[in-house]
Amino acid sequence: MLKSPLIDRLITEKKGKPIILGHRGVRNGDVPENTLGAFEEAFKRGASGIEIDVESTLDGELIVINRWFLKSQFDVFPWEKSREEILQLARKKDIEIPTFLAVCQFIKKRENTIFNVEIKSSHHFICHTARKAIDIIRSQDIDSQVIISSFDMNTLLTTRFYHHTIETAYLFRSVDRVVKLDDKKTWRYKINSLINRTGIKGIIVGVDTLHPEISLFPENVDQKQNLWQSLARRMDKRVNAWTVETQEDLEKAMSAGARIVISDNVKSII
Repeated sequence: MLKSPLIDRLITEKKGKPIILGHRGVRNGDVPENTLGAFEEAFKRGASGIEIDVESTLDGELIVINRWFLKSQFDVFPWEKSREEILQLARKKDIEIPTFLAVCQFIKKRENTIFNVEIKSSHHFICHTARKAIDIIRSQDIDSQVIISSFDMNTLLTTRFYHHTIETAYLFRSVDRVVKLDDKKTWRYKINSLINRTGIKGIIVGVDTLHPEISLFPENVDQKQNLWQSLARRMDKRVNAWTVETQEDLEKAMSAGARIVISDNVKSII
């Protein structure tokens, strides 16, 4: 199992206090999420790092955007248009979507900050989004600052294949999301959702860190531990929480051993 020595040191220096990452920078400010302005604002609010979404466009370029945000704003998914077409659509609403390279260059200027890169896209056998993201991360020499996270097992396997030492994290939630809502009616979806809640997929692919949704944390320390908690403790996996919005959420996450939390409301939990 691999953990970033830099991230280990930053956690130790906090002396039991949480490291807070701005979810997509900020999501409730005057600037659009997942933009350089949102990342700057997150640091102004006291974040110790940022969490971003990375997607591949139709022409194979990497941009920083959340697929559902893009769909809601412009009725298109990232993989349906070229990078330039997407950037042009966004500019009509005064949104500057950054390239992944631009965000890596932004992070490079901020030493001792944590950069959680969530990779959304996947492909059969090899996740090309992960492969390209790793190349860019290496080019900027920010490997030790990065956690690559994903809901997708193939993405995490691809990440480890192309980078043997970067920290990886398995994202899991109480309710699985799908692109086609009709899929939720299938027995496969229901079984997959039950399995996802255990975090076992992350253990199978050998991730270094588990990223459970805050709703999966026990309400108090006396409550019986979940399977993912037991596995994390026995296998010395780091646990990070998302999305932590209140002091109550923060206390719940910290009591269960989380030391890094991802939040939309950085100011409210500092």
